[in-house]
Formats: sequence, structure tokens, C-alpha cells
Amino acid sequence: MQVTVVVLAAGQGRRMGAGINKIFLELGGKPVLAHSLQLFERLEQVSQIIVVAAAGEQQQIQQLIADYGIGKAGIVVEGGSTRLRSVAAALPYISCKAELVAVHDGARPLLEEADFLAVVRAAAAPGVSGAILAAPVTDTIKTVCLQEDAACDVVGIVDGTLQRERLWRAMTPQVFAIEPFIEAYSSLNKDFTDDAALLEAGGAQVALVRGSERNIKITTAFDMRLAELILTDRAKESAAE
Repeated sequence: MQVTVVVLAAGQGRRMGAGINKIFLELGGKPVLAHSLQLFERLEQVSQIIVVAAAGEQQQIQQLIADYGIGKAGIVVEGGSTRLRSVAAALPYISCKAELVAVHDGARPLLEEADFLAVVRAAAAPGVSGAILAAPVTDTIKTVCLQEDAACDVVGIVDGTLQRERLWRAMTPQVFAIEPFIEAYSSLNKDFTDDAALLEAGGAQVALVRGSERNIKITTAFDMRLAELILTDRAKESAAE
């Protein structure tokens, strides 16, 4: 099973407030982006890595790839204006030998090997077009009728409570069979927040695989502190084995 991994690293990271793309911030002694690239580099199922960069950052990412010896990441392309358009920019470079395409957020540095292998197995199973990692929602979720003229700190009136048991937080990687993936992108005519939603809109069956809660996305400075704690815990667990 040959998997091409598309790593999205073209985000602006405005909520981080760090002045640089968050993928270049140091986490555990190396850039955030390097963590997931090193994982994919050592996995035998991954035959190709394509990194999607922000405008003006391709050379910096290529240098990072060279510094960390990521031999499978020979292609760095400039991303688009949205997530899906960034993925679309990588499509012409996917190897003709690829059977599955995995899309991963470059800002998720804590993906575990077991989770990657589980979602790849699920995506390759008969009867589905792909599979995604997800975690169950633990909070009670309300729907709200927004009111622009609401007084004080009120934003609106609660008009419903969703069934928490059916709610899951989508994570990455999201992995798809090459043919339905390319077909879905060939008819891309509106934007979605993730790849699974695009395929779902076309009627594809997408499986859900429970992933580790530690597979967080770095968005804010608090996330960076949490990621450091997770890395510390991992180191302790490895030492205890």
C-alpha cells in the first residue's frame, strides 16, 4: 500500500501572535513541522510527501526538509487561498503509484504512528472511499439564534442542544482512495472546511476512526504549552518501557 501524504503548512497563524508561521516555532527542540515530517519519513507505508507552503516560504521549508533529512519530501508547492485550494495545488504532483492520499495539518506535530496506521487500514477497507481520525466531543453543544443587537454580553438565544454522543471532532490525517479523491477535487465548486466534507458532499462513504486526544492542532500560545507537556509525558512513558 503506497501512501502519498500532503502536509498543509500554508496557514497564516494569526491567532498565535508569534510574528512567524507557527510551523516554524520550536517545539521540543525542533520546528513544529519537523515532528510530523520525521514520522512520515520513517513509515514504510508512506512513499511520497508533498508539503504545501505559504507564499514566500517555500525556500524556508525546503531548507527545513534538508536540515532534517526528509528524503521523501522532494516537492514543496505554494498553497491557495483556502484549505481545499491548498490541497488542490498539490494534486498534479501526486505519484501515479499512490493508492491512498493522506492530508495532514502541518500544525499537528503529535500524530502517533498507531493512529496513522489505523486510519490507513480503515481507508483501504472495502465499501468506503476514505477514513478520518476524530475524537469524541465531551462538552455539551448548544445551537444559538444569533442577535446582533443583543444587550450586554449576550450573543443570542439558545435554540437547541445537540446529541453529544453523535458529535466528533475531526482531526488529521484524513486518508482517501486516490480515485474518489481526485474525482471530488475535479468537481470542486464550493469551499468546505475539510477534505472529508468535500467527499461527503458527493455521496462518498467516509469511515471514522477514533484517534488520540493528544493529536492536537497548534493554534494558540496555550496549544504550544500543552504540546510541550505532551512531549514531556511521551518521554517519560518511553523511559518507563
